[in-house]
Amino acid sequence: MKMYLKPYEFYFLFGLLLYTVGQFLIFIFYNDIEALHSQEPIDFAHWFMLIGVLLLIPQIGNFPKSRWNYISSPTLILGIGLIIGMCVLDFVFWSLKEPELKRQVSEHLINTPEIWKPFMKFNGLLFNLGLLTSSFSYYKNSKTGTLLVLIGTLVIYIGGGWINVLGYILLTIGFYINFTDKNKS
Repeated sequence: MKMYLKPYEFYFLFGLLLYTVGQFLIFIFYNDIEALHSQEPIDFAHWFMLIGVLLLIPQIGNFPKSRWNYISSPTLILGIGLIIGMCVLDFVFWSLKEPELKRQVSEHLINTPEIWKPFMKFNGLLFNLGLLTSSFSYYKNSKTGTLLVLIGTLVIYIGGGWINVLGYILLTIGFYINFTDKNKS
């Protein structure tokens, strides 16, 4: 019997993959912020991340119905919104080519906690918490997939730099298993 992904499940997995590519590109430039902001002709890393999180949205209303949805869906939506905001801020940084202006804008944003904290500090925390709790809705039918998402989330929270790429790969595989196991039942 063949298992097919529903279109919104495919978009979700493709979105996680694109987001992972964005994380990989950020890792490549991890120790060289100027190289990150010098990508041409566009800021590829943040475009991959932006498109990736947008592709997650259709799946949000299609997670299996459970009590976890009351936590997971709003948390994931908020996390996606914060990732979008972070990408916008990084597009601004990328677009500023004059070093003194970039320094002034950076200093201003960092010293404005109403902007900096939600979009640059808490975005990944809420985004990954939303992904993790969304996976809990699959636990009855897919313990393996849910466990992989949990491990991937822990890798992301504990790690940093290149280890995030591994964490997002585990998340993507975990959700793939969740989707295919759910379709079997």
